[in-house]
Amino acid sequence: MKINVLAIAPYVGLRDLLLEMVRDEPSIRMDVEVADLQEALPIVRFAEERGYNIIVSRGGTATMIRQHTSLPVVDIPVSGYDILRVLTLVRKANSKVAIIGFPNICKAVSEVSSLLEFTIPTFSIEDPSEVRSALWQAFQSDVQIVLGDAVTVRATQEMGYHGILITSGRESVSDMFQEVRRVFDVYRQGQEQVLFYRDLLDSDKRAIFAMDSDKNVLFLNKAASRMIGSLGEEIVRGTSIRLAFPALHKVIEQVEDTPASRDLLHFLQVNDQQYKVSVTIRGASDRAHYLVSLDSIENWRNERRFAAYVPPRLTTFHQLVGSSTILKKTISRAQKYAQSDRNVWISGEKGAGKSMFAQAIHSASKRHDQGFYMISCEELSEQDLDALLIGSLKELSLPETGFSGTLYLNNVDRLDRVMQEKWLQVIKHHKSIRFLVSSSTTLTRLKSKADFNHDLIMALSELHITIPPLRERMEDLDEIVRVIIASYNSESGKQIVGFRDTAIDELMKYEWPGNLRELENAIQEMLILTKGNYVELKDAALVIDRYKQSVNPNLATAPAQIDLRGSLEEIEQRIIMQVLQEEGMNQSRTCERLGINRTTLWRKLNKMLNNET
Repeated sequence: MKINVLAIAPYVGLRDLLLEMVRDEPSIRMDVEVADLQEALPIVRFAEERGYNIIVSRGGTATMIRQHTSLPVVDIPVSGYDILRVLTLVRKANSKVAIIGFPNICKAVSEVSSLLEFTIPTFSIEDPSEVRSALWQAFQSDVQIVLGDAVTVRATQEMGYHGILITSGRESVSDMFQEVRRVFDVYRQGQEQVLFYRDLLDSDKRAIFAMDSDKNVLFLNKAASRMIGSLGEEIVRGTSIRLAFPALHKVIEQVEDTPASRDLLHFLQVNDQQYKVSVTIRGASDRAHYLVSLDSIENWRNERRFAAYVPPRLTTFHQLVGSSTILKKTISRAQKYAQSDRNVWISGEKGAGKSMFAQAIHSASKRHDQGFYMISCEELSEQDLDALLIGSLKELSLPETGFSGTLYLNNVDRLDRVMQEKWLQVIKHHKSIRFLVSSSTTLTRLKSKADFNHDLIMALSELHITIPPLRERMEDLDEIVRVIIASYNSESGKQIVGFRDTAIDELMKYEWPGNLRELENAIQEMLILTKGNYVELKDAALVIDRYKQSVNPNLATAPAQIDLRGSLEEIEQRIIMQVLQEEGMNQSRTCERLGINRTTLWRKLNKMLNNET
């Protein structure tokens, strides 16, 4: 008889590792869902009814699940190996690092760090609800990077800092499987079935509110409760939405004041994440009822509104990585600009991070709780621009909706003369909108061009800042690489702890003409290629040599030449690597192009790498 296991993985990389290792466990059948804390409750609520014998999870999520199920819950432990790997990754960091976690984790970190002769501040918690207060305490002592579990890392990122997940490796998963077999041996059949069921709306990912004519809450689902909880509020039936969620109340009032916009979508920022808001009003004004839903931009990342892109999560100044003098001066200047409400022109080379600075300026401004739209000027057609600025019979223009957030015009130097004039008129007539713009062309050079409207330049460059290229702040490279590794480990389930010194030296020798964007793509490729805990010189040299040879600027758009020699499996491997490279090592876009899911992609990549000699 097989043991039916439901695994709740707090991060994607753990899901992939579980699915890979369970294939070698003939006595266990496992389904894996990715969820954290409250997100896991709707998933586990019907676990016993669906025939599961045991639930496995990790950290605070496992603790919470135990309170809401009669099934046995087995922990995926954090082993000494896991702690050693993450401490090795951050040991030489210039930024101050701290650990926030349960007492057993903090104690283990202290013991391992003492062996490494590396002192790291620890902030112990007894419950996930204590994470935010512990984070504030850490940040007040100048901590910039926080180690912890998924809930800690998520809260750290929401507060605008860098969090590094302590991932569970193969040793931890192997120990978990042994414990599952032991627990199942003593598991008694015939547990009481779950007697109470939640409303179907509780399984909806959207935050849903229903309100009466006075905008008092009649109903809210679990997603809405979590959202309100993240704002530090408690809400029950009869609570005024004006008091519990003032920003949402303001959106509802905007819809009431502009009846024609009732069927339009609005945007709202909660903490540092943006949501699409839909407001439905039914009944006469004195007996109106409101149904409001907030859908995370994450759920429709590629969708555009008014030919504009809405980033799912905005960068903050704390997430601009580096400690070089030139970067610190640039950040300091940008922070001062954020306090102003003037338009800012951001200059810099391609890939230098202009968009990240624009998001950080908005996040630190007084408009931070309003919308942030990013418009790609080189992709914007005249028809799209008219829809944005003028509207149509079916849709209001952006200014007509009462939008008072930030518009970021990316590559504004690519606008033709007609569009320049249209944007100038918008700037003159809609003072409620703040403009941030970026260009790869310097202001001095742009002013000398006869085909660019000088009045537009004057209107958009009330303040000006230049982002330094990566080659002028190479001392930041090590910090940037460390953050990329941490993010990659969370997605892939790997436990890479850093680059060999010789590999870092190889990175330092290259000038990175594509700046941060090129560096991130290259590092992602190196991390896929490496088979151990460190990126070796050969992996770094292989990738950088290819970048050095790509001197043809049209190479990226040229048709790929695939070597068709060898077996079908070998040809398939070449195709996968080619598409990965063309998509900048972005696994999601690669899967979309190839028509496969992420698990299949990683299985093929792992097999490819394991077959290398």
